Amino acid sequence: MRSAFPKRLWFLFLGVLFLSGCSQEVQLEDFHGNPLHLKAKDQSWLVVNYWATWCDPCREEVPELNALAAADNGIRVWGVDFDNASPPAHLADLDDNVSLLGINFPVVSPVSVADLGIDLPPVLPATYILDAQGQLKKKLLGPQTQKGLEQAVAELAAELKAEQK
Repeated sequence: MRSAFPKRLWFLFLGVLFLSGCSQEVQLEDFHGNPLHLKAKDQSWLVVNYWATWCDPCREEVPELNALAAADNGIRVWGVDFDNASPPAHLADLDDNVSLLGINFPVVSPVSVADLGIDLPPVLPATYILDAQGQLKKKLLGPQTQKGLEQAVAELAAELKAEQK
């Protein structure tokens, strides 16, 4: 008579294998406590920009990033205040900095920055482009423009599409 144990073991193995593939999305939030989703259900790309108030090129690129965030282009924009990128950050200072620069896109909470999986940049401004699955695809150093970022995302999307064929 055959033992049922190996069959049970087999089902246990399949269950563990199935559950290990079902990882939950990292929970991020902006500095106001609003949820941010790294993975995009609408397949939009994500541009993450590190900035600081003392960085002249950062201040100069904010209008470009605001325009990028406002455009209907399949690109989301998040910011990270370099000086408040790790706890304990003072949220009042962060709010002042966002207002000072006139930022109109979400700014990641200092508590959530580490969950982005992106190291602090060596220079500012620094911009990272992530695909709809939240995977880092490109790192850009120096000031960026709306047009340049849209072009970079379009090129990355074309490369990704070509790889999938």
